[in-house]
Amino acid sequence: CLPNPCGNGGTCVPQPGDYSCSCVDGYSGSNCEIDIDECATNPCMNGGTCIDDVNQFTCNCADGFSGDRCQNDIDNCTTNPCMNGGKCFDGVNSFTCACAAGYTGDTCETDIDDCASNPCMHGGTCTDGVNSFSCACADGYTGDICDTDIDDCALNPCKHGGTCTDGVNQFTCNCADGFTGDICQNDLCLPNPCANSASCSPVVDGYKCICAPGYTGQLCEIDIDECASNPCLNGGTCTDGVNSYTCACEAGYTGDTCGTDINDCDPNPCMNGGTCTDGVNSFTCACVDGYTGDTCGTDIDDCATNPCMNGGTCIDGVNSFTCACVAGYTGDTCDINDCNPNPCLNGGTCTDGVNSFTCTCVAGYTGDTCTTDINDCDPNPCMHGGTCIDGVNQFTCNCT
Repeated sequence: CLPNPCGNGGTCVPQPGDYSCSCVDGYSGSNCEIDIDECATNPCMNGGTCIDDVNQFTCNCADGFSGDRCQNDIDNCTTNPCMNGGKCFDGVNSFTCACAAGYTGDTCETDIDDCASNPCMHGGTCTDGVNSFSCACADGYTGDICDTDIDDCALNPCKHGGTCTDGVNQFTCNCADGFTGDICQNDLCLPNPCANSASCSPVVDGYKCICAPGYTGQLCEIDIDECASNPCLNGGTCTDGVNSYTCACEAGYTGDTCGTDINDCDPNPCMNGGTCTDGVNSFTCACVDGYTGDTCGTDIDDCATNPCMNGGTCIDGVNSFTCACVAGYTGDTCDINDCNPNPCLNGGTCTDGVNSFTCTCVAGYTGDTCTTDINDCDPNPCMHGGTCIDGVNQFTCNCT
């Protein structure tokens, strides 16, 4: 054992005819020359790197592990890295955060902008919250995202039966006939704009005045001139009234419009059967024969012209006279002698006498008035059996 053959602090133990080495921990071999490799069994876990030493080893652990043998997974959640209520899940040299609603980021450090998608409609202003947002709606809209147009007609703002049409933060009123104003508050017929007791009637976009008889104009302010059409006839003078007129008629006419010629023939002024013809404020009489004068009051003297001839005496009548004829005359005016008309026929000549006449007949006729054709065949002048044919103051023989 001298010198000591055992290396690395080994103790030499004499043996009969030999020695043995009692090695210190960490060495082996007959002379303790071998450094035992404590890393040979791969004592370092989880990917740790083993560094051999004398009778020991050390482990250089991979990230995320600790312990003599790297057997411990380091709890990366120990420091509570997840913010804003996030839940930490440990990994190997890492952690993951399950963020509370409304947050994001590796450590839930970021408040998610719930306004990023512009959820507020119709111009609403978005205010971000935690996993929420609120909308300040533009006038006229409501609802969580300002999606509801407020019904401005809900309260029936239009008066007097007007129809409400909803707009955005406004409404319009379609007013019933006769009303106007933003909310149809104005009754166009109150106070009554129509004059002269006219009735006010609503119409589209306004009103209409229903005029009392005799008036016209938009407001019935004009008294209709009933005289404008010259209703008074025959020169009558018209005086206008309200829905009326009066006529001052010229002499000879009467009636509402002076259309009636006053009948100056009633009662009949014409006397003695005269026929009255009415005129204008006058009359004329057509007198029956025998009368004259404006009213036929005068009996015409039919004897004034001495109509009775040959000394006859005239007696006046009505449109007539009679003649008392002296002997030998007759006829209405005693103008007839016995030869007028000629009583002698067949060309006979009349000679008047006193209350008589005589006829001088032409050859071939005879009788008081020459009515008889003298038979020139009597006696028969035709000889030797000829047939006599009588003529006027002659004959002809039809001989055998």
